[in-house]
Amino acid sequence: MTSPRTDPISPQASPTVTARVFEGFDDPTVTADEWNALVHRGDTDAIYLTWHWLRAWWRTLGSGQLLLTAMERDGRLVAIAPFYVDSGMVFFVGSGTSDNMDFIGDVSDPEVLDALLVTARAEAAGFVGFRLYGVLDTSRTSARVQAAAKRLGLQCYEEQRWSAPVIDLGADPDGVRLSAGERRIAKREQYFRRQGELTLRQFTDNASIVPHLEAFFEQHISRQAVSDDESQFVDRRRRAFLEQLTRTAADTGWLRLSILDWDGRPIAFEYGLSYERTYYSGPTSFAVDLVRRAPDQVLLRQLLLAALDNGVETYDLGVGDDSFKFTFATHLRHVHTWGLYPREPLPALS
Repeated sequence: MTSPRTDPISPQASPTVTARVFEGFDDPTVTADEWNALVHRGDTDAIYLTWHWLRAWWRTLGSGQLLLTAMERDGRLVAIAPFYVDSGMVFFVGSGTSDNMDFIGDVSDPEVLDALLVTARAEAAGFVGFRLYGVLDTSRTSARVQAAAKRLGLQCYEEQRWSAPVIDLGADPDGVRLSAGERRIAKREQYFRRQGELTLRQFTDNASIVPHLEAFFEQHISRQAVSDDESQFVDRRRRAFLEQLTRTAADTGWLRLSILDWDGRPIAFEYGLSYERTYYSGPTSFAVDLVRRAPDQVLLRQLLLAALDNGVETYDLGVGDDSFKFTFATHLRHVHTWGLYPREPLPALS
C-alpha cells in the first residue's frame, strides 16, 4: 500500500497549504467521522456527501479512477473534492444517482478551490474537463467555479438545470398538514381504511431492512414494467448499492425503509433517509393492481405526517418535476451541472 501523496499546491502557494490525494475511502488518515464533520462545514450539508453514501456508491456503481483530492492548511483538513475520472472527464463521486453534489468543507478561499482543481487536473489520466453535476442553487459553488475557471484559464458552461422541489415543514407545519389532508388524497386513504386495516411500518437498521429489500425491488420492477420507464432495479448494481448503503450506514440512524401494509399485504414501499432534520424521499414502489387507488400517494401522506411528528424540518422530494411533488412543495430549488474545459487543447505528452 502506498502512502497518501502530499504536494505543494504551486510554487507561489503558501507552504502551509498542501493538496493530498487519498488512497480511497478507507484511507487510514481520515475517518468517517472526520469526513462527515467536514460535510457539516460546507455549503451543502447533505446525505449525498457523507462518507457512508459515497463509499457505498463507489463500491457498487463507481468506475474509472478514484481521485479523492483533499486540502490541508497547517496540517488540518479543510476541504475535499470527492472526484473520480472516467474517459478523461472529472466528475463528483455519486454523479448520475445522487441529487446533490458539491465540494466538502470550506472552499471559500480561492487558493483552496484552485488547488483542488489544479491537482485533479494534473492527476486525471487523459484529462478532458470537469463536469460537476448536482450543484444546488443555495450553494456558493456555482459562483465560485465560474470565478475559478477564469483564474485557471478554463471555459465554464452551465450545461443542465433541474427542478428540486422541497417542503419546508418547519415554516408552516399547519399548512403542510392541510395539504396532506387534501381531499383527493384523503379520500383514497379512506377507501383502504374502509376495506381493511392500513398500517405504516418503518425500519431503521440493517437487520430489519434487509429481509424486505427483495420484495421492494420486485414490486418496483413490476410497477415500472407497465410504464414507459424501466425500473432502476433491473440493474443488479443498483440493488447492490442500496444493499451496500444499508450495511455501511447501519448504525447511523439515517435509514428509513417505509412499508404501507393493507391487511398485512405490503402495497407500497419507499427507501428514504433522514439526516440532519431533513427527510430525503427515495425510490418508491406500489402494487401495480392497485394503480387506480394510488397507494403511493397515500404512503406519501403518511410519511409527511410522520415527518412532522418526528421534528423533521425539510422534506426533500428529490430532483425532477413530477406533478405530484408540486401538490405539497412549498418552494422550488434547482440543481445545476457546470462544465469546465481547457480553452486550448492540452498538448500531447511526449
